[in-house]
Amino acid sequence: MDSWCKKLYRFLDGELESGDEEHFRLHLALCRACASGLHDAMQLEMLSVQALCGAVAHNDAPPPPSSVSLRRPLSRLPRFSLPAGRWRPALGAVLAMGLGALAAFMTGDGFRPGNAWRAEASARELEARIAYPAADRYLPYVPVRTGPGEGTALTADAPVPLRTLAALEERGDLHGIAAAYLVRGELRQAADFLSRSAPSLDRDSDRAVVAMAAGDLPRALELLEGVLRQAPDHPQALWNRALVLRALGRSLQAAEAFEAVARRGEPGWSEEAGIRALALRQGGHFLK
Repeated sequence: MDSWCKKLYRFLDGELESGDEEHFRLHLALCRACASGLHDAMQLEMLSVQALCGAVAHNDAPPPPSSVSLRRPLSRLPRFSLPAGRWRPALGAVLAMGLGALAAFMTGDGFRPGNAWRAEASARELEARIAYPAADRYLPYVPVRTGPGEGTALTADAPVPLRTLAALEERGDLHGIAAAYLVRGELRQAADFLSRSAPSLDRDSDRAVVAMAAGDLPRALELLEGVLRQAPDHPQALWNRALVLRALGRSLQAAEAFEAVARRGEPGWSEEAGIRALALRQGGHFLK
C-alpha cells in the first residue's frame, strides 16, 4: 500500500494540509484502491441521505407500500460520520477527475451491471412482469413459501451492489435501479425510483406492479388499462392486467387476458400464460 493510501480518510475528513491535499488529488487519479474507496464512500452517503429524506413523488405516483418486507432498506445501510469539511476536498476531487471519467475508471472497458436484475437466477419469485428489458428474461415462477411443509423459499438475493446502483444513477437510468429493486421484492425502494423516472408506458406498467403488491388493485388496473389504450400489445401490461383481473375474481376475463399473451408466442411467457388460462377456465389455481 502506498503511503498516500493511508491518508484517504484524513482526506475525506478535510484534515490534510493544502499541499498534501493537492498531492492526494494527483495520487487519487492514479490509485484504483483510493478511487474505489472515495467513490463507494460518497455514493453510500448520498444514497443513505436519499433514503432518509425520501424523494419528491409525482402527484399521480402510487404511494409506497407500507406493509412489504424489505430485505435491506437503504436507510439501514451503515453510514459514515461526515464532518462538515469532508465534502469540500472529496467533491473537488470528483469534479477534477470528472464523474464520467471516474465511472469509466471504476468499471473498466464498459459498464458491467453484474447480476443486478437476477439474470443468473433459476426461477423468479415475482409473479408479475417487469417492463425493463434486462429484468424481463423469462424464468419459471416459484412462489416463496414460508409455512412448514409448504416447500422451500428461494435463497435470498444479495443486495444490488452499491457500485452498480451508483453507475446506473450516473447514467440517469432510474428505471433500471427500480427494476433491480423490484425483482428482489424491495417495493418501497422500487416505488421511490419509479416516481422519479421519466414518464413512459413501461414506467406505468411497473408502477402498476407496485400498486398490485400494495393491494391497490383498482389503481393497478387503472394504470395498466391506460398503458394498453396507448399500446394494446404491451406484453408486460397484458400479463400484469391478467394477474389483476384474477386477483379481482374476474376469472373468465383473466383467462382471456392470459390467452392474449399466449398468442404472442413469447418463449416461456406464452407457455406459462397458456397454462394459467387453462387453469382459470377449469376453475383451478396456478402455483398458489
